[in-house]
Amino acid sequence: MRARTVVALALVILALDGLAIGSFLVDTDSGGEITVLWVSETGREVNGNHHAPAVAQVGDRQFVYAPISGRADTDRCALYGLEASSGERQWRSGISVPDCTIHSIADPTVADYDGDGTDEVLAATTENTLTAYDPRDGSVAFEYALDSYGYTKPLVVNITGDSRPETVVVDVRGMVYVISASGETVWTRDLESTTFGQPTVGEFDGDDGLELAVAAGGAGELYLFEGDGTPSWDEPATFDSSITWMTTGQADADTSSEIVVATALDGTVAMVDGNSTVLWERDLGTFAAVHGVADGDEDGTEEVYAVAENGELYSLDAESGETEWRTRLTNADVQMMPPPAVGDVDGDGSPELVAPANDGTVSLVEPTTGEVTATYEREVPIYTHPTMADIDDDDNVEALVMYGDGRVVALDFGRA
Repeated sequence: MRARTVVALALVILALDGLAIGSFLVDTDSGGEITVLWVSETGREVNGNHHAPAVAQVGDRQFVYAPISGRADTDRCALYGLEASSGERQWRSGISVPDCTIHSIADPTVADYDGDGTDEVLAATTENTLTAYDPRDGSVAFEYALDSYGYTKPLVVNITGDSRPETVVVDVRGMVYVISASGETVWTRDLESTTFGQPTVGEFDGDDGLELAVAAGGAGELYLFEGDGTPSWDEPATFDSSITWMTTGQADADTSSEIVVATALDGTVAMVDGNSTVLWERDLGTFAAVHGVADGDEDGTEEVYAVAENGELYSLDAESGETEWRTRLTNADVQMMPPPAVGDVDGDGSPELVAPANDGTVSLVEPTTGEVTATYEREVPIYTHPTMADIDDDDNVEALVMYGDGRVVALDFGRA
C-alpha cells in the first residue's frame, strides 16, 4: 500500500490546499457533447469533499442538497439547499465549529421519514446525529443521537412491515440503527467494525420480506438482517480486505436481488446472493469500486460497472462476472477511482455511463462498447459517483458531480 491519502478506503482524508483552476470541454469524433449548466458557489480551501448530493422535487421547485465539508474547526461545514436549475444557494444549515471535519455531513437522502406526507432531507453528521432538515429552508426538524458520525446515506423504508416507515442508519463504527417514524429505537446491532459501503434494503433471500444488507467494512464482512433485526445468515460472507463500496443488482432470473461488494487493498469485486453464497469474484487491482448495475447494453443481462486504481472501467457480466469490455479513463497517477453512474442522458431511450475519475475528468461512455464519447475536466479531484437527475425539465437526466473542493458541477449531455 502506498503512503498516501486514500479517500476510497475512507480511513483518513487529509485537507489539501487548492481551488479550482478552470474547466474545459472536449467533444470527440464520436459526436458526444458535454455542457456545463452551472458550478455551485460552495468552494472550499480543501480538496477532500467526497459525499454525493441529493436531488428532490419540493412542491413546484426542485432542489439539490449538497453536503459540504471544510477545514477542521471552522464554520465551513454545512448542508446547502441549491436551486436545481441554477445552482444558486437557497439555504445553509451549518455544522458546529468543533465538529467541522472532512466527514461533516454524509450523503443525504430525501424521504418522508415520519409518514406525515411531507419529505425531509436526512443526513448523518459529525455532530453524531441523524438530522432531518426541512427541505425548503434547512431548519432542523428532528435529531437522533448516534454513537459516532455516519459515513453513508440513511434509508427510509418500511423494513419491519408495520404501518409506517422506518429510518435505517449505520454509523462509521458499525452500529446499525433502525428508528421508528416517531423517533424511537426499533432495534440496533453492533458490527464492531468500521463501515463505509452503502447499506441497502431489499428482497434478497426469496422469502418475500425485506432484508438489510450492511458491510462491516474494516472486517471485510457482509451481513444480512431480517426486518426485525434477526441475522439472516449463520455467518457473514467474508472477504480478505475492507469492503468500501456496495450496491445491488440482478444476476439471475429470480426476483430476489443480489449484493455487489468491492474491497480496498485486494481490489475484489464480488456478487453475493441472499444465501451468503459468493456467485463470482474478480480481482481488479487495488481499490475497486462499484455503484451502477444495469443492463447498459440492453442484451437482457445486467452489467456491473466497476473501476479500480489502475484508471480502467470494467463492464462485468452480472451473471458470470466475465469482462464484456474494459476501457481506460485516465493515465494519471490517481489515488483511487470513483465508480460511474448510469442514466439516459441524451434522450435516445438507451442508457449511458457517466464515469468520473480521480484526476477531475468526467467521461461519457457508451455502455455497449466502452467507447469514451466526450470528456469534461476540472483540475480538482473527484472521489464519489455522480448523482443523476433531470434538473432542467428536458426529460433527460443530468449529472451532478461533487468535486473535492466542495463545488457541485451540473453537466448536461447531448449529441453534437
